[in-house]
Amino acid sequence: MRTLLFLMLVAPTLSAQTFFPVPDPLLVQEVAPEQATECYIFFENPGGDSLRLRWKTVEQSYPSGWIVDLCDFGLCYVGIPASGLMNPVVGAERPYLKLIVQPGTTPGAGWVGFRVWEDGNPTNHADVFFSLHTPGVTSAPEIGQARLRVFPNPTSGVFFVDNTGNRPLPMQLTDVGGQLIWTDNVAPGERQMVDLAAWPAGSYFLKTADGTRVVQRVR
Repeated sequence: MRTLLFLMLVAPTLSAQTFFPVPDPLLVQEVAPEQATECYIFFENPGGDSLRLRWKTVEQSYPSGWIVDLCDFGLCYVGIPASGLMNPVVGAERPYLKLIVQPGTTPGAGWVGFRVWEDGNPTNHADVFFSLHTPGVTSAPEIGQARLRVFPNPTSGVFFVDNTGNRPLPMQLTDVGGQLIWTDNVAPGERQMVDLAAWPAGSYFLKTADGTRVVQRVR
């Protein structure tokens, strides 16, 4: 009986995740126009044991005028490759993924997602996301530009999406794991209601051709 109780107590510890992203799996950051901005997500190794992480790109979308390069804990790349392997760490070292974003004068928003896992143990993984935006350098709005208004945000359940522009705006709402929750093509001047009451508190991502907005669901 004592042996069974011991196994029940240690089983969760043995299967627990040995690393986690800090400060959060989602980094929301404004990048400066006409210069390079470094955007970091670190990974904490609380056990201090030797840890080596692999990663793969699961999604990337940003304006064509942007230059976006990736560095990990080991190498820097031109652009964002499909996958990579970081250097091993031990003790207090923190591996990381870093985007170097140069938007030039192009306004807009970008979205890049990665899956990161322990080398040799793909079940021990974390999904992380960079949500980036810049006002750019513009003198006047583009002809036919779509405008998007989201409110209330944060929301306790229901929020509304207004397309205040003059062209249709396809959009979709996903959770942090990429699961599709809602999609629609909102016509100019229309308002759509989205209900998150059945979904847990946390971050959700409203994606359009113009970029990604984070919607916070609170209790």
